Amino acid sequence: MEKIREKIKLLQIAYTSEWALAKFFPAVFHNGILENFILTGISGREEDREQARERIKEEIEKIKEYKNRGEVWRAINLESELNSLKDILENLNPLGLSIDYHKITNGSISLPDADYTAAVIFSKNPTHMPYIQKLIQAGIDVICEKPIVVVTDKENHRADRSQLNQLESLVLNSERILMDAEHYSAKKASLIFYDKLEEMIERYGKISRIEAWSKEKDDPDKDRTRKLLCRENQTGLLLDMGVHYFGIISNIEGNIGEIKEAFYDVFPGNSSKPYDVETYVETKFDINGDYFHKNANGSFKLAKFIHKFEKPEEKDSKKFQVTFEKRDENEKVYDSTTVTLDFIEGTVKEEDREYDRIHTWETPGIAKNEYVNILKEFYDSIINKREPRTSFRRSAKSLDAIYRICEQFPVFDLIDSKIPNLKTHKRVYKR
Repeated sequence: MEKIREKIKLLQIAYTSEWALAKFFPAVFHNGILENFILTGISGREEDREQARERIKEEIEKIKEYKNRGEVWRAINLESELNSLKDILENLNPLGLSIDYHKITNGSISLPDADYTAAVIFSKNPTHMPYIQKLIQAGIDVICEKPIVVVTDKENHRADRSQLNQLESLVLNSERILMDAEHYSAKKASLIFYDKLEEMIERYGKISRIEAWSKEKDDPDKDRTRKLLCRENQTGLLLDMGVHYFGIISNIEGNIGEIKEAFYDVFPGNSSKPYDVETYVETKFDINGDYFHKNANGSFKLAKFIHKFEKPEEKDSKKFQVTFEKRDENEKVYDSTTVTLDFIEGTVKEEDREYDRIHTWETPGIAKNEYVNILKEFYDSIINKREPRTSFRRSAKSLDAIYRICEQFPVFDLIDSKIPNLKTHKRVYKR
């Protein structure tokens, strides 16, 4: 007789978030996730269900306008967002399948009086930590969209460790399942890499170097990009993309050692309102851990608006490159292999130039929608009472590295004193 699967009652917080609409709701409604979860409610700032339904109708019309204007910047997500809003509207219909609606904000962080045992948070960055604290106090398991906490202050974009200290205290004392929804760790390329890593170590030796880059063609005047990269949201490109790439290192128990250098630039654009946080980052650092050689190191290059550079790039590129080395007893390298995770293609490839050969690693059964993989991991962690791969413990390690970069190589003085031209692309701060 087939065992009946236990279902987890799930509350969703901030239902009109772009990532919730593009990835979370499609996973829940159309990818079999409701076999594991019951979506008992959604939450937002509207007073009641009818106001929530009106908000959804407004969002539907807004997204239709984006599509009619041919906004290619958001083409990947537009259709998913539109369909998700229609799905939510249908399920909020009192005459149809019912999802409860809850108001959660009224000038302060609040939780609904409802029946749920797990929650997923999509609210603004600075509010993540207050929600996490309240949910843990209520005995609720948590998934939180990245970043789990912010590491700069709101006014000056200076390094601020207060939320990170709170997070580390919670991680030590909580028995709940606490999972970072850091979605690059749930992309196909990352999951193949995690699955095959020990085999790679055995075949190629330990890791000596990690190089990663994210180069995006984005619209500097897009409202959502402006809301994402700003002091008001206590984020910049280092935090926004750094959590992904540092997260992959943390997820294989790598530790970030000394921060060697960092430099930045900021895009003023053609607008009277320039960005007030960095939109270009380069950083170098040391790495240690069981899978790494003693002198392992890494570097990241993160860039927005690449089509606006002095030498424009028209194509997005998001890769994570790992160099493995075999060494003798004197630490002399006698073999080196590079493996590249391509997040756009969803591939993991080993290139052997000596033999003119490319080996592509595969793992079957990985969903294209990252939130399908995230929710499966969350469910398995709850049922089996084990730590998720992207646990808050590992997230704290990644966020500590980002905090130290912000502290040792601050960007606020550059941005406050003089907005540089992105086209010059010069090193603007170095210790």
